[in-house]
Amino acid sequence: MPAARMHHNSAGQELTTLSSSLLKTAAGQMFRWVTWPSLTRMSPPRLLTPLTLLLLLPASRTEQQQEGSRYHMSPSGTYHLASSPRIIYKPGRDVCVVEEVPTLSITFPGAWTQGTYCSHPTYLRQQCCEGYTVAARQQGCPVEKQVEEILTTAGHMPDCSRFHHLLQRYRLHRLLNARTPAHTLLLPLDQGFRSLDSRTWSELGRAVEVDEGWSGPPLLLYHLLPRRWLTTHLHHGQNIPTLYQGHPITVTKLENKMVLLNCVGVVRVDVHSRDGVVHVISRPLPPAYTLTLADLISSDHKLTLFYTLLGYGELVSLVRHTGPLTVLAPTNDAFNRLPRHFLDSITYDAKYFPALQALVRQHLLEGLQCSTALRRKAEVTTMEGRSLTVSCNHSLTLRVGASTVTTPDLLTSNGVLHYVDRVLIPPMALSLAQVTRRAGATTYIRLVRRVGLFHRLVSYGPYTVFAPSNKALRRLKRTTLQDHVALKKLVLYHLADGAHASYTLRDNHLLPSRLPGASLRVKIHPKVMSVEDGVVMSSDHVAFNGYVHVLDQVLTPPTHTLARTLALTPTLSRFTALITQAGVWAWKELSLGKGPYTLLAVKDQDIDTWATDTFTYYRLINDRNLLNQSLNIHLLEDLVMPRALQEGTTFLLGTRHAPRALRLSVSGGRLSLHHASVSSDYILCTNGIILFIDSLLLP
Repeated sequence: MPAARMHHNSAGQELTTLSSSLLKTAAGQMFRWVTWPSLTRMSPPRLLTPLTLLLLLPASRTEQQQEGSRYHMSPSGTYHLASSPRIIYKPGRDVCVVEEVPTLSITFPGAWTQGTYCSHPTYLRQQCCEGYTVAARQQGCPVEKQVEEILTTAGHMPDCSRFHHLLQRYRLHRLLNARTPAHTLLLPLDQGFRSLDSRTWSELGRAVEVDEGWSGPPLLLYHLLPRRWLTTHLHHGQNIPTLYQGHPITVTKLENKMVLLNCVGVVRVDVHSRDGVVHVISRPLPPAYTLTLADLISSDHKLTLFYTLLGYGELVSLVRHTGPLTVLAPTNDAFNRLPRHFLDSITYDAKYFPALQALVRQHLLEGLQCSTALRRKAEVTTMEGRSLTVSCNHSLTLRVGASTVTTPDLLTSNGVLHYVDRVLIPPMALSLAQVTRRAGATTYIRLVRRVGLFHRLVSYGPYTVFAPSNKALRRLKRTTLQDHVALKKLVLYHLADGAHASYTLRDNHLLPSRLPGASLRVKIHPKVMSVEDGVVMSSDHVAFNGYVHVLDQVLTPPTHTLARTLALTPTLSRFTALITQAGVWAWKELSLGKGPYTLLAVKDQDIDTWATDTFTYYRLINDRNLLNQSLNIHLLEDLVMPRALQEGTTFLLGTRHAPRALRLSVSGGRLSLHHASVSSDYILCTNGIILFIDSLLLP
């Protein structure tokens, strides 16, 4: 191992030689805790005495926790400071680097967490690799340990006496001698027995007769693997058969090469023996060979509602025969937090079957996702195809999406189950009320709740909600908010029957509103979609019972036809006189025609102000043929919504029975129609819209 290089000058070389000799004589101390802040606090080497250097290397654990850990790793595997590189020890076959979490008594083989694990500080430590030990006056770990038989090696493992006693009690050496010459023993720590579940305890106490005339707990054989399995031989997702009827255990290999066997961490790896290898694990392996995921869920009284949904969703066979899978199982208490009518609708109504399957698949993950591995992930993808964020706090509480894992790592033969305290609802299984709230229209949902229609959006449908944005609803008059009847009509008018996505709607599509006698007209523009005079800001928020589209303003149902609106508008008296002069056809078209029409009307003040318009007006009054031609230009057989027109665009508008089209352009926020300007004001009618222009149009 190279010595620590401090500087290239003579003083630095002299200090390096002296510190190296001190480390040789104190071989047991050179694997003490080393933190990079403790090294950065060193003064220049020429100012340090050998005694100061010796005191600084074994930094106290309290001091390390206060400063935190900052370390980097070069391509050669040397750990150093980026600002002032110093070779500490280069990991080799005899010296290994591990990363420890002192506050949690967790050890990771190698630098993995970049300084923190669930907000706990981590530290690097060098130690002798398995099979090697230190020697006086020599660097590293040059001495190889004596290799013994596998059961003898297990007996020398510290803190593993409890399981070793079981091996001796049931005389497992007889079975090993009768089988293959090499085995792998998974040896649990004593402290792992303190938190065993009842199923594992019962398997440890159940003695049955196995092959070769040996009798004992099957779980002992579940900790023995035929042949020598080193950690370098293992890969992620691998299934390794055990001595108990070949029942396999599943390997999870993390990014830092840490190995989990059936979600149980391996804390010491590759302890060699003459007839095999020993791996020390944190606790006894749970008997995954006894139950499938379906068996475990069906037998647990806390998961009856989840199992019911599996049955109605026709997914029981999936969790019984497919694997490995990870199930995030909501408890009955988690389901009881949901509205009962929502569960009834999604469970028993056949038209919501896809939503039910989506709800169940949201709780299923492919592969074996152990809690230790999940704590180092940012997100996971469910079988529904949705991503869930994963987080871990200081107390190691694991959160997946909106739920907290309450009981982790229940192993079965085809996967692992984690209890969660919240139901993870995908967008496909959310109710309209939830989706509308997620879309940002929270004020509209409050109004829905105030008028007593919240239950309808949660449990029934399908509906399409055209929800006004919060900004639009802030402009509502206080009198409307205080009038319960008017408020209910407003809410119902924004609710249409049927589930309509934006891509299923066509231009001038009429949707029946839940407000009796009212309808909603959809207009498709080149870049946006409008509903009546509201522009859709965001669309296609899917729920299990419909869709939500958010509008930029509150819709008001029109009450009059174009003809009736003209008669009731005093500022259009002169233009109304022109239509009266034209004859019956004009009033019939404007009052009985289905439309939609766009009527280009000129206000009285514009006709009276400009001499040209006054002259044109009297000319039209006295020439009925010219009047009819002019009104055909003023009446468009389409609905033009000025609020939905995009800046810098030009539209050709087809007039009624006129030989030419009108060119409407939008520039600088102003609308122009040939030589006339179009006002931003409009009046919406049952069969069209009235736009105001400042000049009469002639053919």
